[in-house]
Amino acid sequence: MNIPSQPEVAALLVILHAKLIVEILTFLDVKSLIRMKCVCKSWKTLFSDPLFVKMHLKRQSTRMTHLALFSKMSQGSVDCRAVPISRLLDTTSNSITLTDDDPYYQFNFKNARCMVGSCNGLVCLQGCSSDSAAYIDHSFSFWNPATRNISETLMSFRQYDNSDPREYICRFLFGYDNSTDTYKVVSFGLKIEDSLMTSSGVYFNNSINWFARHRYNCHLITIEQFVIISVELGTETYTQLLLPRCCEEELRDPPILPPTLSMLNDCLCFSYDFKKTYFIIWQMKEFGVEESWVEFVKISYLNFQMDYSPRVLVQYGYVPELIVNPLCVSGNGDMVIFAINRLDQVIHYNRRDNRVKRIKSPNQIWWFDAKGYVESLVSTSRKYVLFDNLFV
Repeated sequence: MNIPSQPEVAALLVILHAKLIVEILTFLDVKSLIRMKCVCKSWKTLFSDPLFVKMHLKRQSTRMTHLALFSKMSQGSVDCRAVPISRLLDTTSNSITLTDDDPYYQFNFKNARCMVGSCNGLVCLQGCSSDSAAYIDHSFSFWNPATRNISETLMSFRQYDNSDPREYICRFLFGYDNSTDTYKVVSFGLKIEDSLMTSSGVYFNNSINWFARHRYNCHLITIEQFVIISVELGTETYTQLLLPRCCEEELRDPPILPPTLSMLNDCLCFSYDFKKTYFIIWQMKEFGVEESWVEFVKISYLNFQMDYSPRVLVQYGYVPELIVNPLCVSGNGDMVIFAINRLDQVIHYNRRDNRVKRIKSPNQIWWFDAKGYVESLVSTSRKYVLFDNLFV
């Protein structure tokens, strides 16, 4: 039996000590790691290493901790901001004000169109411009609010206006393909006469998902089916997930609110209008298992203090001005935050006592477009792919 010498033992202890330090560092939050970059050059290099970034992301909670949002729209540009969800869940205040000296990072984004989505701490931003009536240029850049890094425009997509806009819509979604370690922006065309898609889709479990209505002919009879389309980003194939059985009949009547998909408490959620009286959220507790749908929230519009009288419905009808969008939920699931219409306010809904509280803001915030994200060290100069020509 060979007994290691003292120098060999010392070298082994140094290696073990270094591995232990790295292990401990993966459990720290992003802001702490950023502050610790100045400790030594090796740590600064370590925090940018792809293997460490993956380890750190894996050790962090998948629960959304912040919202990325637009505010102060003026002359084609907006401010991009990051706000802690805990700030929204604070029930002691009736307002939230975002100032220029706010400690959370902000920057100006020109030609802003929307936030396409959020994944692994990255937020995909879409810009939109045109020098001709014949086409629209969609541009995409990527923002990590935690590290305060913003990429240049890394990809673009030109949409030619060769069709009636009432018959064709181009949408984008953002997600991560873990089989190739690639982030993908998915472009797909929607033919409105065949299917209907909500304005929002979500990334979850290596797939992008959206709500659709399919119409098909069967023995000279037109049949409608409401489903969730789920595209697996690794194989670029799709499956259809059925909605809760009780939703089918209600969705056949023209709703006053568009159905939406969202992520709440790490669950895929489907929201819809019930008989112009209630707003209902269903959670899919086990992704892909249609039997796992459970009703999560059922709240009357009277509680929302929203005016859905015949006069208002005649005025607006089925249009985006009438929006109820679930943004986030507290850790214990008791408090749900909603964006209501296109107003500068959100609503606290307490599921325990069925009470509602309005939170206003003077900042002209696009709450309906906000995206939840987790903080990470993922670089904004990663490998990205524009996956297009997907038609549903």
